[in-house]
Amino acid sequence: MTGFIGFLFIISGLFAAISPYSAWYLSYGWRFKDAEPSELALSSERIVGIVLVIAGFITVISSCSAGSADRHWPDQFNEKLAAGEVQEISIGFVNPVTLTTEETTEVVHMMEEAELIPMDSSNVYGANNSGSVMFTDQTSVEIVFFGNSGRIELHPNHMDKIYIIDSEDLEKWYTANYSNK
Repeated sequence: MTGFIGFLFIISGLFAAISPYSAWYLSYGWRFKDAEPSELALSSERIVGIVLVIAGFITVISSCSAGSADRHWPDQFNEKLAAGEVQEISIGFVNPVTLTTEETTEVVHMMEEAELIPMDSSNVYGANNSGSVMFTDQTSVEIVFFGNSGRIELHPNHMDKIYIIDSEDLEKWYTANYSNK
């Protein structure tokens, strides 16, 4: 959607930069009989057009790179798991419990073997429990237990998608160890 908005900025900006008189007329001139724009008005229309073109290009480029980040996030997450970059995993809303080193190793192994299934995050609400996975580079991802999907989910920051961790072993492990705490 932001790419489309950027495209509209580019088109309207090019129109104003190439034909400032027409842009002025569509904005103001139609309101007055026999009115002519000043040189300052035409210059400002041209400058606004150039700014819109630049803003449009920035918007289009950022929308492309954001979509790319969404597509590559599961791969980046799995690479961090495989590289041993998980610093800690905590579980709990109010009083989070940090998993032991053995538990963390076990959970990371189950996550590495699981498929991450993308899901739209627009209707996300409620959960049995939540926690976080903290990496050595100080980034983190929220982990939600039995949320909207009824499964264990990863909720990356600032993304339109969440990912279901498709692992019955991890669900059984969580139920056996932490569902009643």
